[in-house]
Amino acid sequence: MYLQSLLVIFCLLICSYSQGTVQKPPLPEDDPKNFRDQNATKLVGLSGTHWVKRRTYNVTTESGEVTCEYAKILGKLGENEYNLQLGAKIGSTWTSGNQTLFLEKTGNHTAPNVLNFTRLSVDGRLGHPLLYSDYTNCSIVRIMKNHSDEYRCDMLLISNEAAKNDPPTDCE
Repeated sequence: MYLQSLLVIFCLLICSYSQGTVQKPPLPEDDPKNFRDQNATKLVGLSGTHWVKRRTYNVTTESGEVTCEYAKILGKLGENEYNLQLGAKIGSTWTSGNQTLFLEKTGNHTAPNVLNFTRLSVDGRLGHPLLYSDYTNCSIVRIMKNHSDEYRCDMLLISNEAAKNDPPTDCE
């Protein structure tokens, strides 16, 4: 009986230890196997308008629901600094504004992988990680929110033609 009790205690200790040491898989932006698809410098070097095709969240302002959004790089300002135009259609009215976009590196990335800009004025300037880009048609950006752990993503299509079609399979 004593031996069985020791065996049960030993098994419980091993199980509780293994549960405490199991590592969660890395987030996509932290996984080295994805780094080649997360080069923000290559992304901002693409010409054209980047249209938001899909979002994992809703955007509503005091003026109404945002029904269409875009981002456009207007030019390079300096090392890892760009002039960014963000635009949106709210109701039947288009609005846009320009700001400075900063590219940043995080973790073990060798190239910038984060787009630092103000998405919503209430959140201020935040770093939004590039999760994926095929550098031709589609990119996925994690949209950060101040004081929130919720994961939000925007799927951006890089040209007017791509925005009219369904996104590439890798972007789904």
